[in-house]
Amino acid sequence: MEKHHQFIRAKLDQAAAQNRLRTLKTVPRENTDFFSNDYLGYATKGFLAQLTSQLASHWTGATGSRLISGNHPEMEKLERDFASFMDSPAALLYNSGYMANTGLLSSLGEKDSLFIFDEHVHASIKEGMRLGFGQKTAFKHNDLKDLEKKLTFLAQKKDKRLMVLTEGLFSMHGDIPDIGQMLGICQKYGAALIIDEAHSLGTVGKENKGTSHRFAHHPNLLARVITFGKAAGGHGAMVLGSDHLRSYLVNYSRSFIYTTAPSLGQLHSIGAALELFASKINFDALEKAIDRYLDIAPVSSPSFSNNQSPIQYWQCDNIPLLKAKVNLLQKSGINCYPILSPTVKTGEERIRIVLHAFNTKEEISNLINILNA
Repeated sequence: MEKHHQFIRAKLDQAAAQNRLRTLKTVPRENTDFFSNDYLGYATKGFLAQLTSQLASHWTGATGSRLISGNHPEMEKLERDFASFMDSPAALLYNSGYMANTGLLSSLGEKDSLFIFDEHVHASIKEGMRLGFGQKTAFKHNDLKDLEKKLTFLAQKKDKRLMVLTEGLFSMHGDIPDIGQMLGICQKYGAALIIDEAHSLGTVGKENKGTSHRFAHHPNLLARVITFGKAAGGHGAMVLGSDHLRSYLVNYSRSFIYTTAPSLGQLHSIGAALELFASKINFDALEKAIDRYLDIAPVSSPSFSNNQSPIQYWQCDNIPLLKAKVNLLQKSGINCYPILSPTVKTGEERIRIVLHAFNTKEEISNLINILNA
């Protein structure tokens, strides 16, 4: 056993020596929030609590997987309701976004498949590809010329099913791909597009339904992954796509088949978020917060991002300085978090700034002044 303990200690010592050791921390919740994914305030400002407080059921636990004892009429109704809301033929509920991506991609990744993915996609997407048997290759971040260059070569492999993977809103960079052009390229080369809309649902796109919503009926859009742990304020995810895709996942997606179904409490939270989305609660307030940041942030500074989204950042590859800024922000009553390698590339370390519907002009000014000092 000592060899195993030595291995664990050595890896921890290595991370500490590189000033990259992660630890779990509890931060003051009364501080100004610039780090959570609760973009619209549904989770922390009581919106979901008000809608779900009166809901009760004698059946609370899931009791098993959905293929055995865990299925429930409310789950199927929620899937139909969200599919309709998102202009999709069908939807399948997963326990988390991580499970949705790994379950979708590992099941599609047979030996005749080939994934072409944006180099900055989420770890769950990379894990999903790794768990399957398909080949994979990356294209440069949001670089459609590089994507087409890759597809020009790969499309010659007539025996391969090509799938392009990207995000609707990149969680660490805050930028948005050109989905229209990307779908045009996919159509030209016979590739399917799969989009992770985790951070874009409720924040960007037509009616805040994600970057790809206005292309919902495009023939090359194979699947959209939406999650409920960000703007929806809860937990869980859905894969949106055709009826055939839903049936395929029920039969072949291991992270769906071999796990306990979501609880009814989770369903109620997702249903409440759908009601809030449909009423566009706090959409205007979030847009105003983004505009305030863009008005105040020093555009001449390469350290500050300038995104048309609620995800911004202050970039600094000096790790001690980065952590010192985080400590200063926390002492000033602001919750922010440093993003280090390997979450981002070495040299691209940053403080991720998340804007919310409830952030005031004074709070945004205070944040920027401290970072710019």
